[in-house]
Amino acid sequence: MASQRKKYYELVRRMKDLPSLPEAVVAILDVLENPRSTARDLSEALHQDQSLAARILRIVNSAYYGFPREVDTLSKAVTILGYTSIRNLILVTKTFDMFNGGARDNTLDLKLFWKHSLACGVAAQTIAIRLRTGLAEEVLLAGLLHDIGKVILATHLHEEFAETVRYAREKDLLLFEAETELLGATHADFGRWLADAWNLPHNLTEAITYHHDPTQSKTFFVCASLVHLGDIMARTLALGNGGDDQMPAVHPQAWSALHFTPELFEGLIEEFEARFEKAQAFLPDEEIG
Repeated sequence: MASQRKKYYELVRRMKDLPSLPEAVVAILDVLENPRSTARDLSEALHQDQSLAARILRIVNSAYYGFPREVDTLSKAVTILGYTSIRNLILVTKTFDMFNGGARDNTLDLKLFWKHSLACGVAAQTIAIRLRTGLAEEVLLAGLLHDIGKVILATHLHEEFAETVRYAREKDLLLFEAETELLGATHADFGRWLADAWNLPHNLTEAITYHHDPTQSKTFFVCASLVHLGDIMARTLALGNGGDDQMPAVHPQAWSALHFTPELFEGLIEEFEARFEKAQAFLPDEEIG
């Protein structure tokens, strides 16, 4: 175990150029975290990043939200959606911007990857709404970011990641199993590293870290379980590709704790598909279609 973790820390030390959140985004997130800030304060901060502001307004006016009238100002968007939704839009938009370069070959097809990530988030959200967990906003973002560690590996440790993907296929392993053997850590560990570096909320960090084994999350088990089930649902429906074609086993405790059943799964498909179609607005313009 010690030698495995040593591999991980050696790889982390090599990744010195990992993108950090832009200063304008950090300033916006600071406003969001300030309990005394107002919608006007947030609107003014958002105006410092015009491309981000435009993307937020485009998403707010998409079919996903379905508002009867156009939301034509940021202050209106903030008032209508609230801080949590705005924060989620910011993090999703900037993550797409910073990690949309992709690998140097087809090791990780980003168009299919983001489609899978979106499907996971929407599936987790659909389950959360049906089960009345009160976590619909959180798990949508957590699902979108659950595999972000794969993008870090594909872009910053490309040769090692490509070798891991080949090894997983040759040995018929799940990708995280191959990562553990060759890298000493999984994409979830690298995702946690980014989440900590970006100071993401603890529930998101835990869901990213433990989406393959929610029982390891002692504080945010339900959130991690929803993302875990969302991942399984997205893979079952073959929406996008998370970098491998293997199907992880459903964790029995996540399944039983949420009282999930095959019948419930079947009953959610139509609702999920309608929500997923509208959620295409979250994807970068070049990834839509």
